[in-house]
Amino acid sequence: MATASTSFNYNPLNSATVPGASGIQAANGSGSGNTLSATSAQSMQNNFLTLLTAQLNAQDPLNPMDNSQITSQMAQISQVAGVQTLNQTMQQLLTSQSATQSMMAASMIGSNVLVAGNSLPSPAAGQKTQAGVLLSGPAASMQISVLDKNKNVVNTITQPNPASGLNTFSWDGTDGNGNAVPAGNYTFQVKVTQSSASGSTTAAAYNTQQVKAVSWANGTPMLVLPDNSQVPLSGVAQMS
Repeated sequence: MATASTSFNYNPLNSATVPGASGIQAANGSGSGNTLSATSAQSMQNNFLTLLTAQLNAQDPLNPMDNSQITSQMAQISQVAGVQTLNQTMQQLLTSQSATQSMMAASMIGSNVLVAGNSLPSPAAGQKTQAGVLLSGPAASMQISVLDKNKNVVNTITQPNPASGLNTFSWDGTDGNGNAVPAGNYTFQVKVTQSSASGSTTAAAYNTQQVKAVSWANGTPMLVLPDNSQVPLSGVAQMS
């Protein structure tokens, strides 16, 4: 006698609404697209087993249901359960990472950090102001010009063979003749001499700022600088 499969309606299982969907959607960012429906994997499994038991009790012994169909449906439910577990694990990792970043940011209050910018305040007597230049590749040399508020060059600093990446330098607050310049806020600009005729190395200026406070924007810690500007942790090239 040929074996035929028994048709069974699984719509009640697929359309059942159970608690826990909001947590799943939150982990995926929204309730649409490639997110899970408002049905938890555990409830789907329970409903499936209940329906399967009812189907087995009601099936015709002479026309039993197809085993491959049951196997396929159980595999699909197991896959949904695995995705839900993965989403929950990822959400826990994101929460843990956010807490770690917040603690790290708070510990940086009062520290000096190198962030994007070309300001170069004159240092106190006997001290130096540190800044940096981020190069996209190697160069034969780079010339750093210190400018006053009128954009006049007051001193130049030359570094031969700077490496790709962050190159730091310091200024002692003097002009080209070694005389101390008036106290105030200065800036600097960089001119790169390429290491070859086909070179295309670019430079980005970094200046030293002191972290005054920490704020949170949408759960992300931001470092508050003296001018009240804010930078994320990823914007810090160096801390001292």
